[in-house]
Amino acid sequence: MTLTNKQKEWLDKAPSFDDDMMERLQDPEFEAGWLELTLQEFLEDGDFNTFIRCLTYVVKARGHGEISRLAKASSIDRSNLSEILNGKVTPRIDTAIKLIRGLGYECDIKLKTA
Repeated sequence: MTLTNKQKEWLDKAPSFDDDMMERLQDPEFEAGWLELTLQEFLEDGDFNTFIRCLTYVVKARGHGEISRLAKASSIDRSNLSEILNGKVTPRIDTAIKLIRGLGYECDIKLKTA
């Protein structure tokens, strides 16, 4: 598919996904909703990486100093948290729940019959 000059110009001006997400995550309701949605998706499809990517965006959107604050609030070593957020380590589910709580949320997982 060949793009017209107008389409190329429009794409050049469009915000990147990361920039758009960082802006959206400034809204606490959006942040909570996105975390809840990705957690529900993880519980349904087992895609833990998508959920961890969401947590990473939330931490980055909160700004400078959040990694240290979150590490302290969730009782996770700062270097371990950095490795999780940089995709070098996949956390266990209990660690992810600590992170959710460290971000100021409660987590309630319910069982349903399939």
